[in-house]
Amino acid sequence: MKNRRKARELSLQILYQMDVRETPVEEALNIIFSRYRFRAEVKEFAERLIRGTSQFLLPIDFLIKKYAKNWTLERMATVDRNILRFVIYELLFLENVPPIVSINEAIEIAKRYGTSDSGKFVNGILDKIRQERGPGSFLNWTYLKNSLQKDPYLKELTRIKGKEKLWLVGGCLRNLLLGREKKDLDIVLDDPEFRIVQLFVSQVKASLVVLNSTLRRVVFPEKTVIDFILKKSQSLKADLLQRDFTINALALDLDFLDMPHLALIDPETGLEDLINKKIKLLREKSLEEDPLRMLRAFRLASQLDFEVEEKVVHLISSKSSLIKKVAGERIRDELCLFLKNPFSHRCLVNSSAGVLLEKIFGQAPNLENLKRLEILLSNEKVLSRNLKKKIDLHLETEEKMMISRRDLLKIMALIFSPVQEKLTPSSAGKRLKLSRAHIKIMQRVEQLYPKLKKIIGSQKNTQLIAEFLIEAKKELVEISLLLLAVDVSQPASSRLVIQLLKEYFKKSSLILHPPKLIGGEELMKLLRILAGPDISYLLSKIHQAQVMEEVKTKEEAIEYAKKIAHEIGKGKEQNHMIEAPLPSK
Repeated sequence: MKNRRKARELSLQILYQMDVRETPVEEALNIIFSRYRFRAEVKEFAERLIRGTSQFLLPIDFLIKKYAKNWTLERMATVDRNILRFVIYELLFLENVPPIVSINEAIEIAKRYGTSDSGKFVNGILDKIRQERGPGSFLNWTYLKNSLQKDPYLKELTRIKGKEKLWLVGGCLRNLLLGREKKDLDIVLDDPEFRIVQLFVSQVKASLVVLNSTLRRVVFPEKTVIDFILKKSQSLKADLLQRDFTINALALDLDFLDMPHLALIDPETGLEDLINKKIKLLREKSLEEDPLRMLRAFRLASQLDFEVEEKVVHLISSKSSLIKKVAGERIRDELCLFLKNPFSHRCLVNSSAGVLLEKIFGQAPNLENLKRLEILLSNEKVLSRNLKKKIDLHLETEEKMMISRRDLLKIMALIFSPVQEKLTPSSAGKRLKLSRAHIKIMQRVEQLYPKLKKIIGSQKNTQLIAEFLIEAKKELVEISLLLLAVDVSQPASSRLVIQLLKEYFKKSSLILHPPKLIGGEELMKLLRILAGPDISYLLSKIHQAQVMEEVKTKEEAIEYAKKIAHEIGKGKEQNHMIEAPLPSK
């Protein structure tokens, strides 16, 4: 320990001389080590600190400027400045030294060689860096570093870019620091011609989409997307401050993928807010520039399990009407991302979120519906594990535009009411610019929901249930879950609905893709019936009998069809007798 203390004091002495006299590192080391003798451990550790600090002096000084609030490097005492320099290097690069040891040593050295305030000054800065960037930080710097270094596209960009500056920005860095998977990448560049993008596309065999004069999108076969954004301001910091939230304003020069903890740029309080799990705006005006950011604040809170800052909540409440200016497609995409959280209803407890949804839909959302639905979908006491697994598989089916059946079901729950409101789920779907396929699903749910209530309310009728299973098809799952979430007054009804869900999954292949036991033409020949509605009716009755497991073979289907045809014939005879005119007297 004494040798390490001496090595640190020696490092301060040499760095001080280099700073004051502008002496190059090799010259400064030669002067000291040629004049004085030191123990091997002292010399080795001091050299390591001095060479490392000198190698990364620019990014280290950048960090000092960031964390020393209201101080410039020039205004700092030379002793304090150089203690900070070598101890920041020690904190971020020497993994075998506990961070608390490095900071305590810095405080003691500052007290001895600096002013009466030096110890407190260096402690404040170093402890903040330790919390946000050190090895004991809440943030996952190792995961970030490993993920970036393994990324094949970033490797290729680093290889071909030459001296051109490229910065990785935004959500990718945020997610990796939180230990989450990265999805798409955003790269900021300086070249208005986007030459590096054209070269990159030719190397990786991807598709290039020109979105506008400042944005190029590269799409890969596996659906990975990289957006290349032209830097608009002279400084990167000015560009970053134009973004929405502090946690999305992070950036990393591609030259420093191997040392993000040192080189990551955070122009405001992004790292601090990631640690504190806060959604904070960079500027109040950003909500007016793009009102969709109001919904995005709650979406990020939902996705990341964060809390929207109270100041932002009040601002959203006062500006909520601006959301009407946003295109339905953009609202749809944000809303679906928001609803992907299994417990998204928790973020809607906030009154501002409810107000925002009311502005979007034109009526107050049914938050209790969503809450009950999400609890139901996560509760194995209500839905058995096996049934829940089948429901999850069904709901994760993506229909179009990366929107799943689960997303649609949650949107329906927010809007749906057994008492007809002025807004139906399908009309809300049209406002959100959902596809025709999505709206058709919603319309079928609206139309068939009353039928299910009627069936559940009457005595159990296997034929009615079979008819409903065939008519509802896949939408039976959504209708049943919606009924369980909305109509919670009768436990007996809930048991019947759950039984119906089990019946659907047990017989789904019979319901959706029944084996063809007999065709229409063959029935016409066997029963001597002409083409018409009777044949369609017979085929539908055979399908019902298959679902009820009364008919399994061709022979059984023929016999069943003869029986139904006979009943049809008798019915027609009776109708003919009723309609026949009375004989005249």
